[in-house]
Amino acid sequence: MPRIHTLNEAMFEVALQPLYVKVGDREVQARDNQAVVQMPTGRVLGVVGRAYRLVSHAEALSLAHDCARAAFPETRASEWQVASVDAPSTGGTCFIDLAHNSAALDFSGLAASQKPEVYGPFVRVSNSYNRTRALCFDIGYSRKVCKNGLILRSSLISFKMSHQRREIREAVKFEIAHERLAKQKKDFQTFLARLQACPVPAGAIAGFVGDVLGFQAPAAELPSVDIRRLAWDALQEVVVAASERYEQELGANAYAVLNVVTELASRPPENLLVRRDRHALQRRAGEWVIDFSSKCAGDGFDLGQYLASLRQRAAVSGTAVISAAPRR
Repeated sequence: MPRIHTLNEAMFEVALQPLYVKVGDREVQARDNQAVVQMPTGRVLGVVGRAYRLVSHAEALSLAHDCARAAFPETRASEWQVASVDAPSTGGTCFIDLAHNSAALDFSGLAASQKPEVYGPFVRVSNSYNRTRALCFDIGYSRKVCKNGLILRSSLISFKMSHQRREIREAVKFEIAHERLAKQKKDFQTFLARLQACPVPAGAIAGFVGDVLGFQAPAAELPSVDIRRLAWDALQEVVVAASERYEQELGANAYAVLNVVTELASRPPENLLVRRDRHALQRRAGEWVIDFSSKCAGDGFDLGQYLASLRQRAAVSGTAVISAAPRR
């Protein structure tokens, strides 16, 4: 399904309009509800309660700039730029990423003797007109050479909103856990070093990636010409190709796994079996890197056992492991 990836497309005007229901031959206003309407097309994007305070995507972006400044007070507003926009074709939900335009916030996660890698943080604002997403802000990290990113789930950012005021910008206050943010930066560098030091058997990266992202194969009894089986074959080819590319570039290690995971999360393949959006996949990548990096650093860690446990969980949940050789 087509998606919106430009700021101009996402910044359409919206307004709250009265909602009417038909009762017999009469139209009666639903006084406890109202409609969020795209202007001037009149398209209804959502039905909300009477106390709902509308925040447009444009207002959400402005708040994201405030959030970035609160999280990184050493920067200036002009130094933050929109790096990514992602929304369904309706524009009812939108994710906007702000990234710093210099190297001042870069994270070097590899040893000096290894190929240098540069990561930078970004601030993502999520907003919706249909109540599927609350207005929220997350800090993520992106590998600048290829724009592969992930979200580290945390409570680093909180904000308060008063629905009693007429202008929402007068009611928003960001609270940033700066000490935890500093620790997260340091920990992120440690995550990368641990992953690079963890070897992965040659040819095993694709299966590893499939389990991390939760890609699920269709039922085994489906015929080979079934559309779901064909979609699975196509998805396997994408995962295997990316895995082989990063294995050649970075070596057979968990850092290569991370790069495949974040590439597919940042640019999800158009495939009917990929049911999660970019935001959800990048959150999944962040959750995995925290969990795995702590386990692989533990005494007695056995990658073979870890991979076996992934396969076991995959079997229980119905997720098939992607093999090194795509099914033909």
